[in-house]
Amino acid sequence: MRSWPKLRTGVRAIGEATRRIIGAPDYERYLAHMRRLHPAAHPLTRDQFARQCLEDRYSRPGSRCC
Repeated sequence: MRSWPKLRTGVRAIGEATRRIIGAPDYERYLAHMRRLHPAAHPLTRDQFARQCLEDRYSRPGSRCC
């Protein structure tokens, strides 16, 4: 069953693309990014991250059509 890893990777990619399209925040991805690129910085808590995502999403007038 060599196709299972490819299938898993494909399903993961579809899930990630779907989350990006609908604008769902991905805290685990944020943590991985912080560990990889900003190891000395303190990451936001899950609540702070969610709040920041909402602020970023709705604080830009004209960035949405509706």
